[in-house]
Amino acid sequence: MTLYGYFRSGTSHRTRIALNLKGLDYDAISINLAKDEQSEPVFKAINPQGLVPALQTDDLLLYQSPAILEWLEEVYPHNPLLPKDAAGRMQVRALSAMIG
Repeated sequence: MTLYGYFRSGTSHRTRIALNLKGLDYDAISINLAKDEQSEPVFKAINPQGLVPALQTDDLLLYQSPAILEWLEEVYPHNPLLPKDAAGRMQVRALSAMIG
């Protein structure tokens, strides 16, 4: 997997947190938002939305961090990101929203 993100992007940060909590290997490629690299044709060819994060798998491009987090949870159920109880899930979702 390849994660396109930026170190100062909260949404990229929460995606990195999830990948690391799940123990998944990935390559990280920095898209410098301060230099407007997300608008360059090279990145727009990867993600036409021009947003980070974007996660490239062998056969799928994922974008929008909430969708990426849900996909990770469904495809890689080990080391779950969400607790089993509703109150715990709410707390994790609230923290994730604050980071994003």
